[in-house]
Amino acid sequence: MPNGFSADPVPSNNQFSTVYSCQSFGASGYSVPNGQAANSLGGSAGLQLHVPAAMPRYAQPHSSMGLSRSLHSQHASDLDSLLGDAHEAYRRGDYSHALQLCQSVTQVDMARTDVLLLVGAVYYQLANYEQCIAFNDRCILLDPHMAEAHANLANALQQLGNFDMAIIYYQSALRLKPQFTDAYNNMASALVQKGLVPQAVECYTAALHINPNLVDVHNNLGDLWRAQGAVGRVAAQNCYSEALRLDSGYAPAWRGLGDLFREVGDHAQAVACYQEAVGLRPSYADAYTGMGVSLKELKKKEEAEGCFQAVVRLRPGCALSLGNLAGVYYEQGKLDMAIQTYQDAITREPNFPEAYNNLGNALREANRPDEAIACYTMCIQLQFARPHNAALARALQANPQGAAMQQAQRLSVAYNNLGGLLKMQGRAAEAIACYEHVASLQSESHDAHANLASAYKDAARQDVAISSYKRALQLRPDFPEAFANLVHSLQCVCEWRDRPQLFQRLEGEVRRDLAAGRLPPVQPFHAMAYPFSAELALAISAKYAEYCAMTAARMGVPPLQHPPNVQLRPGERLKVAYVSSDFGNHPLSHLMGSVFGLHDRSRVEVHCYALSQSDGSEWRQRIEAETEHFMDVSSWSVPDIAGKLSADGIQVCINLNGYTKGARNEIFALHPAPVQASYMGFPATTGANFLPYLITDKVVAPESCKHCYSEQLAYMPNCYFVNDYKAAHMDVLDEANLPPRSEVGLPEDKIVYACSNQLYKYDPETFQTWCNILRRVPNSVLWLLRFPPYGEPNIRQEAHNQGIDPDRIIFTDVANKPVHIRRSGLADVFLDTPLCNAHTTGCDVLWGGCPMVTLPLERMASRVAASLCYATGLGPEMVVSSQQDYEELGVELGSNHQKRNSLRHQLKASRLSSPLFDTENVLLKLAGLQQDYPPYMLMKRATSRIRPLQKDSQLVRKLLTDNSTSSAAASAAGQAASAAAAASNAAAAAAAAAGSSGAAAAAAAASSAASAATSAASAASAAGATGAAVVPPPPPCRWW
Repeated sequence: MPNGFSADPVPSNNQFSTVYSCQSFGASGYSVPNGQAANSLGGSAGLQLHVPAAMPRYAQPHSSMGLSRSLHSQHASDLDSLLGDAHEAYRRGDYSHALQLCQSVTQVDMARTDVLLLVGAVYYQLANYEQCIAFNDRCILLDPHMAEAHANLANALQQLGNFDMAIIYYQSALRLKPQFTDAYNNMASALVQKGLVPQAVECYTAALHINPNLVDVHNNLGDLWRAQGAVGRVAAQNCYSEALRLDSGYAPAWRGLGDLFREVGDHAQAVACYQEAVGLRPSYADAYTGMGVSLKELKKKEEAEGCFQAVVRLRPGCALSLGNLAGVYYEQGKLDMAIQTYQDAITREPNFPEAYNNLGNALREANRPDEAIACYTMCIQLQFARPHNAALARALQANPQGAAMQQAQRLSVAYNNLGGLLKMQGRAAEAIACYEHVASLQSESHDAHANLASAYKDAARQDVAISSYKRALQLRPDFPEAFANLVHSLQCVCEWRDRPQLFQRLEGEVRRDLAAGRLPPVQPFHAMAYPFSAELALAISAKYAEYCAMTAARMGVPPLQHPPNVQLRPGERLKVAYVSSDFGNHPLSHLMGSVFGLHDRSRVEVHCYALSQSDGSEWRQRIEAETEHFMDVSSWSVPDIAGKLSADGIQVCINLNGYTKGARNEIFALHPAPVQASYMGFPATTGANFLPYLITDKVVAPESCKHCYSEQLAYMPNCYFVNDYKAAHMDVLDEANLPPRSEVGLPEDKIVYACSNQLYKYDPETFQTWCNILRRVPNSVLWLLRFPPYGEPNIRQEAHNQGIDPDRIIFTDVANKPVHIRRSGLADVFLDTPLCNAHTTGCDVLWGGCPMVTLPLERMASRVAASLCYATGLGPEMVVSSQQDYEELGVELGSNHQKRNSLRHQLKASRLSSPLFDTENVLLKLAGLQQDYPPYMLMKRATSRIRPLQKDSQLVRKLLTDNSTSSAAASAAGQAASAAAAASNAAAAAAAAAGSSGAAAAAAAASSAASAATSAASAASAAGATGAAVVPPPPPCRWW
């Protein structure tokens, strides 16, 4: 969802996350890259070649013969000796030397079939299959009945992919030699390659009928049965067991059993079998590979790494082996090593799509998105090129449906990964194109449709997003993430049919996941605007904070250094950092554009760390230019950013994101600074022990609402919600700069009620109240923001259902920030949304001089507008305490022109003097308080990284009282502050009652205020305070 220029910060990405698949290559290799030959069956010894038996050396004759016969005998003896040496060289694997010796023989005698047979075998081992075929063909020409030559020629044809001809030659060998078990064994391999599994089983069975003691045939038959999945597992186990009964030292059978156990998830048994295999054959690479996979599943990643390293040593040129090693590096967070190893694999095998995909994953995690995108793109291109690969072509021919499904799955993985990264970069149209490919490739995949819906939702295409989420839920009804995002999409377009039932189910799923220790499907930002209890919203935030902490812990970063826990020396400055992804054209920067450069540099050293690249906007340029230290760390990894904060000696680190889009809360989970706080970006509790402080105020978070927060509340005087309007929008004060109503389609002669909040903040009860107001003020219209546009028909229909003419609802498109602020004052009355207030928008309308009606509830997001109103000095005239009071005040401000105009005049007159728009004073309170409360006081307490700080601890009182106050006095002062807050709330209620509910209600509220004030005075007296009792506004915040 794009950021609206006139709206509050948008939520983070949808909970349904794209699957970033780092595929394991499997015991026999995930796939064979283009041009790389596969073993006949996973881990088997391969095809059986036949070479002539070793020739005996002739003894010298005991008697003298004639000259010619003597010379001939001597000549034959020499050739036989050379052939014997060649045979021995072949046996020990010295194929080049064996070939040289054979060539010496063939130079003398070209017609010796035993030599030609051996030469063919040598060429086969050297992977020169064409020469192998040529020499065996010459053998057959010289001796058509040599079955071994037919079989060896078939082996070479099989390696070249000519399975049909290979089978013909195997059959010729068997006609010549019916008991030729090796020919049966090898022909079975060719039949498997063609997908003729029953015929392959017949071949293995025929060989075993001839000789039941053939261990390798039992093992190969076991591999074949295992490849058939669950239906063949019992038969496979029987075959492996028989092979081991015949020869308990036969390593491939132990490897086969290990594969069998691994595939059913019994990894401990699998490891035991693999260990037997490598104990018998220390150079058994396939067994090490399988053992590495199982050890990885058992979370023994260092041991798995050792296995994959062993495979690389045994097969230094094997791209698959490097890929598996890179995969375990990736899973351990060793991103640099993973990236280098994947690159090594690609160097050895450029046509290796899986390696490109997994390299893309590692680059993405290393925050190198452009390189990752290039890798995913190459993976897709290679996948489309694979039909030209002989191995895949054979697979397609043998099993078209299975091969097509496998290719679709692999393409889907790459498209998913590419789409997810493009989505994170805000490239919505490209992400949608990727996910549409996935949905086309896997039309029955619920994940595919949910991911597509997520991309549509981010592109503000809620109409098609809703359809895709519904399709995902048709395919998988118990899909919590898709259901949660469907509910949020419906909320965004004000589709309120079945709303109570939907939220009831959603709350049930959230509570179920929380009880099971799982991450709930509702994000904290979404929960902020939902009708959830404070307890549930806090639990959701806490679970997401726990997830962030776990993610950070897996990064393996050692504890970071903090500045010394000592008082600042005279002249030494406090180092404060602001971390955000929203330094740019975003509501946060619209509010805080000048804040970072206005700190008193004699006392505070400000650092800004940008988690997003520059958007080139005026806001980004200004912040970069005016901040003392500004650093773009958008391309850095989380550990590097946290390390930089630590190295810079940051003492107070402010999180301006919370759980909004672009947040990287793992940085704070690594505790780079001794004092860490949440401010501005996320108007709710983070539930995070790594963010133990929340900067707020006593209207937003009164004592009665402390249960909504996990944090220690650091109270600012007046309103915590800083803004930059005096510096950026002075033009609004000159009414000559304001547009006429007709410019935005508003009538000049009617009362204009307005709400420019995003539609996701609306709820049916509030909209019904708006309709009631319109009904009671006939000469009025309701002006709303088309954000998103797909909600407009639903709003108009709901108005019709309430008996209100839909034409009285006027929608306007989103505008850029300056235009939006200038037109905000065109409305007569702004009607706020209680569940989630106008925050940035609230500042917009109040700066424009438009009165507001707001109803604070319990949680933070529902009380910000009330704080804004009180900070103008006119809170009692705009803040109500019930839905009925909301309606009454709305009607009165629409009907009582004198009161409305008077309130508008007061708002406009107070803009330059009210605390709400006094940015410099807010900064003085923030930056100057360090004189009274040096950071070392907080550092001592903020270093508790495991146990969440208790809300009622001494630290709260330390934050709110003077440095010299004793513990007892601090406790009493805390009670005084609490009582003062109650007095403030009661006084506000009294004022509001006086304006709307009559004298009796006003008198009752005033009495409550007086009682609360008396309690405050008593508490202050107990604390040893002097002077008058504590009264609103609350005392200055002292939090650093």
